[in-house]
Order: sequence, then structure tokens, then C-alpha cells
Amino acid sequence: MHCNSIATTNTMDTCALESLFIEGCPSLIGFPKGGLPTTLKQLKIMKCGRLEFLPDGIMRHGSTNAAALQILEISSCSSLTSFPRGKFPSTLEQLRIKDCEQLESLSEEMFHPTNNSLQSLHIRGYPNLKALPDCLNTLTYLRIEGFKNVELLLPRIKNLTRLTGLHICNCENIKTPLSQWGLSGLTSLKDLSIGGMFPDATSFSNDPDSILLPTTLTSLSISGFQNLESLTSLSLQTLTSLEHLWIDDCPKLRSILPSEGLLPDTLSQLHMRQCPHLQQRYSKEEGVDWPKIAHIPCVEMNK
Repeated sequence: MHCNSIATTNTMDTCALESLFIEGCPSLIGFPKGGLPTTLKQLKIMKCGRLEFLPDGIMRHGSTNAAALQILEISSCSSLTSFPRGKFPSTLEQLRIKDCEQLESLSEEMFHPTNNSLQSLHIRGYPNLKALPDCLNTLTYLRIEGFKNVELLLPRIKNLTRLTGLHICNCENIKTPLSQWGLSGLTSLKDLSIGGMFPDATSFSNDPDSILLPTTLTSLSISGFQNLESLTSLSLQTLTSLEHLWIDDCPKLRSILPSEGLLPDTLSQLHMRQCPHLQQRYSKEEGVDWPKIAHIPCVEMNK
């Protein structure tokens, strides 16, 4: 639903609605009493700059009926300050909060202690969030981008042992080195994407024996490291499950492997973009290190 002049919505608690998208309603301030249809499974509220109140039906409080939400996204609602009273429904599987600068932090009290359904959390531009509630250990996917308080979240990430996907990007103020994130202990992790951080770093670790990444990775993306010169500390040759490797916008990167190393035989796709030194070094048949990647079925290089 796109709208320009609506200030409140009509009651919806008696219809059999399953999905509701509200986007670009600059006059929308709140929702009527009565909440949402209990049949609602997906709710997205985006670009409603004057919205002050979320519908009561997204939370369960006392005997109040709550929607059986599975997906909730709140994005670009700059006037929103709080959630309704109560707890998120135990059916919630995906939660996305993006660019809500005044919204209160998530807390333990908002989740059922035995909630095992929440699998995916995506946060961006959410300055009031200072920590991940302990009850979120069921997460299998976590995406953090453009987030100033990411330092406060890093100690919790190593406890998210069910994670299969982790994306952290454009968090320039991270100080904790990658070697202290505890990623090697995330033995379910398959998809890792990091980028837009450590602006002065030339390497991820000075310890040649450190183990930074879990061997379970099948996909790895590294992007936006402006001064990074080497990936040898990642020991890519030991990632024996790796199938896809993306390296993007690392203009000073010169090497991805130790002098005697080879990328794993499992690798089927290698993409290098905006990495001029790598493109020269690994160019087909002409590059000095082309033999190290010649066994990979799909190699793409773009300027």
C-alpha cells in the first residue's frame, strides 16, 4: 500500500489478511485500536517518517490477541520511538529493523524465553541497540550493516553457534580485530560476508598461525577494504568446503595465498572486481600466479 495523505488506518482485525506492506505514507501517525488480523503472517512498514505508534497486534500482551507473524520489517520510520507492550509472537521467524534512529532497543523481555522460531535478524541504522538479547541463540542468519554500536555486539556473535549466514558490512568504527571475533568456533557457518571496515588495516592478522575462519565455509565475500594488501592470514587454502569466493573493491590487495599455497579444489567460482593488482597477478595465462587458480571452473575479473 502506497499512500500520501492517510493519517490512520481503518480497523483490520476481522479480515483474513496474511500479508500487509505499507510503504511511503508520510502522513501515517498510528494504527487504530483492535490490532491486526490474527491470520497476518507478514508485515512490512517502510518509509513512514511520521509514524509514532506500531499496531498493538504485533506483540502479545496478557489476553490480547496477537497476529501469528512470521516476518516483521520496520524500515525508515524516523519518528518511531517504541514497540507496543508485550512480547513478539512465538511464531516470529524473521525480524528486520532498518534506519529507525529513535526506536528503543530490543530487550530480553520482548521475547518468549522458549522462543525457538526466530532465525533471521537484519539491523541497520539502529543506534539504540546496544546488545543482542541472550535468547537469540537460535539465529541462523545475522546481517549487520551501517551500525555504529557493532563493537557492543561482537562478543555475542561467537555464542550464535547455529549461524549459517553472517554478513557484517559498512561498520567503519569496528576496532576489534577479526582474529578476536571467534568465527572459527561457528562450526555451522557456511556463508560469510565482511566489508567496509578496518580502513587502515593491511592484513587481518599478524599471527601466521592464527585460525580466523571455520572450515565449514562454502561462500566467502570480502569487499571494501581500501588498504588491505594480503589475505594470507585467512589461510584460504585450508577452507576445504569453499565453493564461492568474491573479492571486491580492495584496490591495494596484492596476494590472496602464501607463496606455496593453492586455493581448495572445491572452489568452483572466483570473482575479483576492482582489485587491479590481483587482476594483473592472476590474469589468464599471463599472470605470474595464474597456475594457482587455473583449476577453478569459473574465474571472473572485472575492473
